[in-house]
Amino acid sequence: MKSIDSVIKIASRCNINCKYCYMYNMGDSSYKLQPKYMTIDTVKNLAIQAKNYCTLKDAKAFHFIFHGGEPLLVKMEYLQKIIDTIKAHLYPEVHPVFSIQTNATLVTDEWALFIKKNKINIGISLDGDKKVNDENRIDHRGFGTYDRVIQGINILKKHEINVSILSVININSDPVEMYNHLKLLEIDSVDFLIPDHNYDNPPQMISHDLSYKRKETPYADWLLKIFDLWFLEEKPIDIRFFRYSLIVFLGGNISFDYIGTDTNDVFVIETNGDIEPVDSLKICGENFTKTGRNVNHTSFAEASKTPIIDLYIHSKNKDKQCQQCQQCPIFEICGGGFIPHRYKSDNGFDNPSIYCSDLIKLFTHIQNKLLNQLEIKDKEKTEYLDTYKIKSVLDTAFA
Repeated sequence: MKSIDSVIKIASRCNINCKYCYMYNMGDSSYKLQPKYMTIDTVKNLAIQAKNYCTLKDAKAFHFIFHGGEPLLVKMEYLQKIIDTIKAHLYPEVHPVFSIQTNATLVTDEWALFIKKNKINIGISLDGDKKVNDENRIDHRGFGTYDRVIQGINILKKHEINVSILSVININSDPVEMYNHLKLLEIDSVDFLIPDHNYDNPPQMISHDLSYKRKETPYADWLLKIFDLWFLEEKPIDIRFFRYSLIVFLGGNISFDYIGTDTNDVFVIETNGDIEPVDSLKICGENFTKTGRNVNHTSFAEASKTPIIDLYIHSKNKDKQCQQCQQCPIFEICGGGFIPHRYKSDNGFDNPSIYCSDLIKLFTHIQNKLLNQLEIKDKEKTEYLDTYKIKSVLDTAFA
């Protein structure tokens, strides 16, 4: 069933203060002008625009990802009103799907029952064990959040709610320990995110200059230590970055910021109703994501024609790439990488990803690993590719 995805900022403030947060700590202070919560009138107009856009795109579902800030700062009764308003304006033509991305520090038994009753998917931000997580994910008093997050996860699991983890890579951590920690938590899936940096604000251990063929690849090295373990397991944790990589290598087509060349048909809706592209673009500067379009008076189709949203939607197109990416042999796999990571103030997005060397090493390794197993299967007539993981990837790739 074709679906449209949207990130809905129902709250513009957060109860914690992550050091790397692109919303509050990477140079864009526009959140200060946003209302703290989205009004029901804005929710109603959002739902109307969502339904109209689904009709235009022949999509039968619209995915509302409640985000912030911290979405659980919204009162439970108010969030129920938000959900009911959306349902009232979408059914029966369009099926709404709901998710919440939360830091989990506010999760209670009451919230768990609410989430379960409303069939809401839940993602939780956690960067590793207590030492690793609390290096960056701190509250406004400077205290770590790990213990409160784990308490929230345990409450959700007590109520038999599936938990997905969103984890920003910390290359100072041990990736094998990180992977084992996640397995001990018995979570269902994990997204590993490369930190949001660009040429104006380069990441740790990566030089500022346009040295695209640098030798250091700390982020690829970190991820590959996990991949080599993950790839050999019969029923591993679902790691979207790895699964999507295999899908693309096997000929499938996916829409994902970091992988492939498909369009990124995702909108971000701020608490006042402003329609914006992916919010990680806030690292490029003050008001960088502002479009002057708003769900209270603008359709998604019209908003998609604004220069910054159009650039984001088609950021994987070859004509949107720098010369080096257009000629790169792995372009069809990485699509030039995540667009905020290409930015430099003096020439915009006309650059490879600041993580280019990492992406080349990462995808080359994954490709070789997969091809090696395909050769083993052919030569030895093994049933390796009939394992749970690879079979599911194959099914998805050629569905």
